[in-house]
Order: sequence, then C-alpha cells, then structure tokens
Amino acid sequence: MKNASSPIRVLALWLAVLMVLAIAAVVTITLVNQKVFGPERQVSTYFGLLQDGEGEQALGLLDPAAPKGNALLLDGKALQSAVEPIEDFTVQDAREVTDGKVEVTTTYQVGGQEHSTVFHLTRTGRDWLFFDRWAFAATDLPQITVTADTTNEVQVNGEAAPLAKGAAQLPVFLPAVVDASYRDKYFQGAKRQLVVDSASTAGTDGLALTTKPTRKLVQDVDAELHKYLDGCARQQVLKPAGCPLSYDTEARVSSDTIHWKITRYPTVEIGPYDGGWVLRPLEVGTSLNLVEQDLMTGVKTENTVEHDFGFTAKLDISGESVTVTPVVGE
Repeated sequence: MKNASSPIRVLALWLAVLMVLAIAAVVTITLVNQKVFGPERQVSTYFGLLQDGEGEQALGLLDPAAPKGNALLLDGKALQSAVEPIEDFTVQDAREVTDGKVEVTTTYQVGGQEHSTVFHLTRTGRDWLFFDRWAFAATDLPQITVTADTTNEVQVNGEAAPLAKGAAQLPVFLPAVVDASYRDKYFQGAKRQLVVDSASTAGTDGLALTTKPTRKLVQDVDAELHKYLDGCARQQVLKPAGCPLSYDTEARVSSDTIHWKITRYPTVEIGPYDGGWVLRPLEVGTSLNLVEQDLMTGVKTENTVEHDFGFTAKLDISGESVTVTPVVGE
C-alpha cells in the first residue's frame, strides 16, 4: 500500500512543478510582451531616435505621407535641438481604445512647464505566436508656420531657413520645441519659441517674428543726416540748395557774412509702413549769423537768427547699405 502511493506522489509533484513552470512561462511571456514588445516600448524607441537625430528611422516608424515644406527639423542637429529642451520624458501605460488599438500618453517638461503628447498605435500581428506587434497609427506630420517681414531668411533652431513671401512651412515630429529668430546688419527679430505638443498646436500657433531696426541702422542713418545737414550749413547763402534751411529778408546781405550752424540734429525714428520702413518726420535746429544792410539807410546790422526746420527723407535699405534721400519742398 505504501509502495503504491509513492509513484502517485511523484507524479503529483511533477504535475505541480509543470504547472508552476507553465504559470511562470505565461507570466514571463506576458511581462516580455508588455515591456519589450508593448506599445509603450515603441514610443520610447521613437523618442530615442529623435534624441539621436535619426529622423529617417523615426519616419520609418511613423510611416507618414511624404512631408511637405522645409524638412529642416526632421533630421540631424536641428532635430536634436528640437527635443533637447524636453525634460523628464515619461511614457505612461497604454490605454486600450478599441480592440487592437491603444493610446499612449507621454508627459514631459519644457522650461518648467508641464506638457503631454498622445500617440495612437495599432496591433498589427504577432511574432513567435506570443508577442504583439505594434505600429503607430497612420498620420501626417504636423507643420508649423514661421513668418517675418523685411527679410528672406530666418534662423530656426540655429539653422538657416529661407522664407518665401515672408513665410516658411516646416513639418515637425511630436513633441518638438521650435525657436525662430533673425538678425542681420540692419534688422532683428527677437527669438520666439513654440512647444509643439500636438497637431492642433502646430496648426493654430505659428511663430510670427516682429522686426525692428538694429542700433547699427539708426547709427548709419544718423551719420547720413549729419553729413547732409553739415553740407547744408557750409553753404553761405540764405537758402542752401536742396536743404530745408532758409531765411527771408528785404535787406542786402553779403554772402561772406552768412554763417549757418546746426544746433540740434534730428532724432532718428524708423518705423514700419506698408510692408517697408520709413523715417518719421525730421526736425533740425539751426542758428544763422549774418550782416544785413538796410536798403534805405545803408545801415549794417549784425544779426543772429535761431530757427527749427522740418523735413522728411526717404529710406532705401539694400543688403549691407542704406541710403537717405531728404525730401525738401520748393
């Protein structure tokens, strides 16, 4: 009796071991399926490619339609710079939307502000009978619009981006941090930044750069005006040719007694107008020393006249040069 029960106990033990091994195998397969082959892993792999600047491989995962516009931010250093400000990137557990379709939410920070991006993935089959195969749901890459006036090129994430009719369309991966700015000799646009965390953000929010003159432009225009007005002051006549300065008198005046002096030069103010740039109306302060001779008595009188004159000037800016053309009434 005792000997008969021994094989049964051995068999029961083996069955128990097999059950434990089977359960362990199921648990292991489940964990591997979730952690190694799950949709969360796909999202992590995708973001890692962005960090490495491997845009071509990231496009392979997303498989979107051929992106239109300037592909500046889709590869290399520009792509890396677009994700570099993203910190604490975390992939949340997938949430099943329908059978075989899930959404994966990612959270992260940019400049201390919380953001999130949702990815949609679809189960496309199984590998080795047990492991799910996941792919990103088909979607086009979002595009952002960068605009600026008075320039045909801006800097986007440190790279030159040409503008067509003042605008550029740039497709981006999600998420992305895009900054745009520009500066040349005479104009500058302060840097603006946009965190693109969804397609709707990219579609509704662009980067519009507001330009303003550089200090160099103001200095060069000021120098042109100084040169022009100094030339006016050197003319020993009552109405210097091509100048706003003038003095009317009925007395006889000898030209060698006429001495103009600029006492106050115009303040240069440059503003936008009708898609270009114009000089605000100008005003110059003058002092005129002269000797007037009365036509009736012949008496000569030394006189000093102080007067302000207003005028305008056209501004022509071409590349690295600026031309100021004063406009003086007859």
